[in-house]
Amino acid sequence: MTVEFDVDQYASCGYYAADVMGYQLMTTEDPKAEIEVSRSGTPAPMANARRWTLRRISGPVAGLAAVGTVLAGLTGYWTTYRTVTGELFAPVKPGPTAPAEAARFSIVVLPFANLSGDPSQDYFADAITENLTTGMSRIPKFPVIARNTAFTYKGKNIDVRQIGKDLGVRYVLEGSVQRDQNRARVNAQLIDAHSGAHLWADQFDTTRADPLQMQDEIVARINSTLRYELTKAEAQKSAIATNPDALDLATECVVSVLDKAGLFGKEATVCERALDADPNNVTALSMSSIGYTLAILLGRSNDPRVDLKRADELASRAIAVDANNPSGHLAKGNVLVVVRRFDDAIAEFERALALDPNVAEAYGALGHLYVDIGQYEKAIEFFDKAIGLSPQNQQLAVWYMGKGHAYFGLQQYDQAIEWARRSIAINPSFGSAFGTLAAALALTGHDAEARDAEQRRAALSKVKNVAALKALVPPSADQRVRASFDRAIEGLRKAGMPEE
Repeated sequence: MTVEFDVDQYASCGYYAADVMGYQLMTTEDPKAEIEVSRSGTPAPMANARRWTLRRISGPVAGLAAVGTVLAGLTGYWTTYRTVTGELFAPVKPGPTAPAEAARFSIVVLPFANLSGDPSQDYFADAITENLTTGMSRIPKFPVIARNTAFTYKGKNIDVRQIGKDLGVRYVLEGSVQRDQNRARVNAQLIDAHSGAHLWADQFDTTRADPLQMQDEIVARINSTLRYELTKAEAQKSAIATNPDALDLATECVVSVLDKAGLFGKEATVCERALDADPNNVTALSMSSIGYTLAILLGRSNDPRVDLKRADELASRAIAVDANNPSGHLAKGNVLVVVRRFDDAIAEFERALALDPNVAEAYGALGHLYVDIGQYEKAIEFFDKAIGLSPQNQQLAVWYMGKGHAYFGLQQYDQAIEWARRSIAINPSFGSAFGTLAAALALTGHDAEARDAEQRRAALSKVKNVAALKALVPPSADQRVRASFDRAIEGLRKAGMPEE
């Protein structure tokens, strides 16, 4: 699908923002293999038995002496035989070998401990472990140790560094479960298997009447969070690599785009280096595309036409390389949002979720899209799904900002103020969040606070006056969207935005 470019089509879109973590990381089978140690199949050559010639000796004493001599000879033979054959039949010990380097992103999910004080709840902790293992194994390029192997460590107090050596993994996920009737609390922590350092830890609480729904909610949240945490950990390793390869650079590209919510200067260089190293790397292609569209959608692009064309080329290439990779469809959906082909964009985002329902960024992208077309209730629903699935996501500030826009569109100004402030608390560089805050404060009579918010918005945004703001409203905008813009302009005027 090729996008036709019309500069008037994407001149707005200042309220929309989205990002991705569903980078494609591949699953492999259990890397731990049994090594058969060969044994020698040839017995030791038997020593020549002593030949005893018993002369005929009369008398009982002579007979006893002969018997004693025979027994002594047999004892000597047996001792020699046992020593020689014992050495030859002993298992062959393999010589020392250098340990193989653990595969990138490789991880084992250790059995979660049941802290409920009720042995009958073991099944629930085991189910969490199994579902986490299954969910992680579906992510391309994430080598996950098989469930049967992981469960051999159940109930054992073994240092994670030893487990890392035994299984050849870089990371260990461990945790515990406490369940009481309809409530469950899960603690999870990600550990570097080489150093034993804790990389991430969190606590998840949920209340569900249905145990299966409870499991699904917990597993989805942990899986979604782990994607970014593992990618961030790998990016830190890649940043200090002496000779970074294509995967190192692609990982750095992901984190750079996510942290900066766009593709600029240094971040663009990292992503371009990743593509130079491997032009068909789907992660680098998708994240580069998303980086360019984010810059446009957040009003930070210096040349939207050029950036949009580049974003479309990269997204199309990602899908051509692997049509079953959700990140490529997420990237394409962003491009289609910029050019206001909303139905096609929805299809791309839904395709990404069909491929992987744990991509929180796809839910967030749909939330922003529904803000753009004035379906504010539906937008809030999708933002809530994204936030619930990944409450520590790098895009949390953007999702909060989107909820603020949606509540403003619904004229629920107190809620708009709350969510705009939440967004600013996480990332105070979003001018759009300050715009929502200033307008909502002004419309509810908080004049002094509104003026302060408008001044901070003006310092961050290229939009300096009402005339420039009006130019952002596309002629094809839904009537509800135009009405929301009109109210925003009214509020910003009250907050001190000049006309020209």
